Order: sequence, then C-alpha cells, then structure tokens
Amino acid sequence: LTPENRDIPIDSIPSLSFLRLQDLQDGIVSGRLDSVFSVLLHNMAKAIPRAAAVLANTFESLEPFSLTDLRTKLNACLTIAPLFLLSPPPPPASSPAADDHGCISFLDSHLPNSVVYLSFGSVADFRIPKHEIAALAEGLESSGAPFLWSLKPEKQADLPAGFVDRVKGRGLMVSWAPQLAVLRHASLAVFISHGGWNSILEAIAGGVPVICRPVFGDHPINSRLVDISCWGVGVTVRDGIFTKETVEEAIRLVLREQVGKALREKASHHWKRLICEAVGADGSSTRNINALVEMVRGRA
Repeated sequence: LTPENRDIPIDSIPSLSFLRLQDLQDGIVSGRLDSVFSVLLHNMAKAIPRAAAVLANTFESLEPFSLTDLRTKLNACLTIAPLFLLSPPPPPASSPAADDHGCISFLDSHLPNSVVYLSFGSVADFRIPKHEIAALAEGLESSGAPFLWSLKPEKQADLPAGFVDRVKGRGLMVSWAPQLAVLRHASLAVFISHGGWNSILEAIAGGVPVICRPVFGDHPINSRLVDISCWGVGVTVRDGIFTKETVEEAIRLVLREQVGKALREKASHHWKRLICEAVGADGSSTRNINALVEMVRGRA
C-alpha cells in the first residue's frame, strides 16, 4: 500500500464499496502474498464454492447485500449467528462463580449508561504498543468516566506509574471479565474494543455502542461496518491510534454528545431487536441451523 492508493474504494464487490484498500488485512492485496495465511485464504476461496453449504457467523438483517452476493457464488450460505444467544445461558451474573473478579458488583454501583468497558480479546492485547496502552490510560483518567478494564497482567505493566491508585473507586482493573454479562448490564455506556467480530456481535446483542481501535486481521473492516455511516453503532478512534487526545475525544463523543445518543439508540433499539429476532423460534438463524441438521441427516 502507498499513500496514493490506500483510500481507493473496493468497488469490484458491490456490497463492500464502502471499504478501502487499507482496510483489507495483510496478505490479500499487499504484504506477504506468499505467506502461509495468504495461501490459506486463497485455497479457501477456491474450495468453498464446491461445498454443499457454507456457515456464516452473521445474521440475515446485518449484512443482506453481502449475503445476496455470496449466494450467487455458493451452493448454500446459512447464517447461524449469534451462537452465544442459542447456547445455554451463563450462570446468573450475581453468582460468585460468575463474578469472582468483582465486575458485576462494580457495575451495580454505577448509574445507567455511565461506565466505559475496555477489552481487546485474547490476542490483540499483546499487539497494542506499550505507549498506546499508557496513552489509553491517560485518556481514561482525564475523561472522568468510570471504567472497567479487562487487561492481561503482563500488559498491566505498561500502565503509567500510579495510575491504578489514582483511579481507585472510579476504575476497576481486572485480568478477565464475564463479557456477555458486562455488555448486558444497564450501567454500561460504551465498549472500547479491538473490533473483533465476536466482540462486535456481543456488543450488538447487548445494545452497546463501540469505540474501535483496529489491530490486525478483520478489525479494520469490522470497524468500518460499525461506523456511523454504515451500521451506526460506533466510531473508530481518530487515525486508528490511541493517544490521550483521541481517547478523550472518542469517550466525550459517545458519552456526552448528540452523536453518542444516536449510536446508543441505534444499538439498543434497532440492532439489539434484530439480533434477538434472528435466534427466535422462527428466526433466520434458528431456521438455518435446523436446515443444516436436515442436510447432515440427509447425507448420513
């Protein structure tokens, strides 16, 4: 990629014309095109049109145009998300087993739509540079917002000296959080995330807007999707990098400005309803899972 071509739209696929070349992960049109990952993607693309069915980790109303395009190229494309809403529910959030890090009791002590939740998954944590973790902490501290931050112990060493003591009571640092329960809590206002697909789906199911800091892989594409101009449930930090200023700006936008109110409305009243409908008794994902079972039975 070069400064001259990074903003070229991907208009060869009608449903993805809002994307830019810079959003594609390394190994597709730039980077090491002979890497193991790049070769794997290429081989997958050649193989999946021959599959009897392809299962898609999405739901019908979330990506209708992309799904329509895919179905012209595949034998069958079955949307089955979100599986976490089809699985047995986790233990009650109030149970000791579900809250041994004190996350839910911390959230219980705060007003509705007031707490910032931060988590970057199991891998992305380690890909965010040390200076950005420090800048994120500084922005959180200066924002004045209460927060719950799930951060690996190894990365907590990157926090500014004295940070944990200065935010004691207003902020809670944990090494793990029951994310589904956290995202469903009434006190949660926004989710600062790497933009991983499952995290985005979980935020939508909780009706929570997202602030994205894409790290690698599909994160840039997902961040474009959640943006105001597409699904309307989130924003990306300015320039895609954490600085004290970009963190303060993003938190202020979502928590205190009219744009943030619109994001919360879209997340909680529109997308949350649609994702729940998808896994209802006659929802699209439920029907597709039943269709998959019948396909497997027919081939047994």
